[in-house]
Amino acid sequence: MMALRGFVSPLWAGQNDASLCLPQGHLALAVGHIKGFLPLLHTPAWALHCDLHGNLATQQHLTSEATLLPHAVKVLDLGPQVHPHLTPPTGWTEVTRHTRQVTLPIDGDLPLPKTRDKQARRFAREGGQVAVELGDEGEAWRNVEVLHAESRDRKGLASHQERLATLLGRLAAEPWTFAVTASNIQGEVVASGGFVMLACGTCVYAFGGQVRSKDSGRASVAMLCQAMRHAQHMGATTFDFGGSQDTGVDKFYSEFGGVAVAMRRWVKAPAWFKWVFFGTWKAWTTPSRVLDA
Repeated sequence: MMALRGFVSPLWAGQNDASLCLPQGHLALAVGHIKGFLPLLHTPAWALHCDLHGNLATQQHLTSEATLLPHAVKVLDLGPQVHPHLTPPTGWTEVTRHTRQVTLPIDGDLPLPKTRDKQARRFAREGGQVAVELGDEGEAWRNVEVLHAESRDRKGLASHQERLATLLGRLAAEPWTFAVTASNIQGEVVASGGFVMLACGTCVYAFGGQVRSKDSGRASVAMLCQAMRHAQHMGATTFDFGGSQDTGVDKFYSEFGGVAVAMRRWVKAPAWFKWVFFGTWKAWTTPSRVLDA
């Protein structure tokens, strides 16, 4: 059986993270437990875009190896680059989620929707400041960590802040990452984002958060507009908002011109799992309403 080893960039990998790798592609994995006892194999936290790569034969090989691993429950997020002819094994549930993406021009001005451009300009007129930070010398990545956790806590979602802090510490100084912060006229950071450049030419909005305030909406718009411009400057041809099942957040991304792009998930669990852990099963297997519309 193929050995588990580190991600294509091992900086993504935590203590329990690994991946199946071939020269032509990789599939990110993590090992954990449900309720402390039920073995779980899943796509690592914050790594939806450390996903399945390679041609159809490579993807079939990688997913076949993953399905044979001896874990009672498996949740594999295959990402936007999965081959359309790749099919799950018998007995697995396939769910289609989505992310949103904007195509960036190779050069020239970034064609932002008028509403978003107007909001970003108003934020600047009212004394707001947006800053791009490369490397880990400043406070930007610390703000990303704090606001990301704060936003998730506010929504009742697990923030995994200890793991998040460790991960961001590894990513911050890499040449293929950057952070953006938006501060109000008082100099307080009210929105922040961490961005990752992928080898395929996509820039992913991987981490982000905001302080709930009268400034935060326009600050988030200004922060993302600047991030898109910087991604274009770094050579990205696609800007990926990372996807969200939250209707309001998804609408926010769509108003930047983000087009829905399918991302597939495969789930395997014992027959009794969906009855004993009904809420978990429902959360895992609820499809994208956007793509069904």
